[in-house]
Amino acid sequence: MHIEASLWDGDSWATDGGQTKINWTHSPLNAHFQGFGIGGCPVQNSSDIQQCYSSKYWWNLEKYWRLDHRQQRKYENVRKKYTNYDYCFDRPRYPTPPPECFN
Repeated sequence: MHIEASLWDGDSWATDGGQTKINWTHSPLNAHFQGFGIGGCPVQNSSDIQQCYSSKYWWNLEKYWRLDHRQQRKYENVRKKYTNYDYCFDRPRYPTPPPECFN
């Protein structure tokens, strides 16, 4: 299990269609991750992975399958306020969105 992030220059297309320029005088740019916990299901090999789908692990409980109305509103507010670009909605570049966009 790992967390992966990347930072790349999308200055010409991802920042409001190139209208918002990146201020490189603020570099180096850092990312900080906080406020979340990490839990996992230990397995020795791939044949053991089925045990991770058991309901004994809190993250598999049905109440975590979907956001409630309040959580959905908060999520949409954050998306609207902070998202500059989402490749799932970039039809000129991706006429058929990548599979991960169909959650």
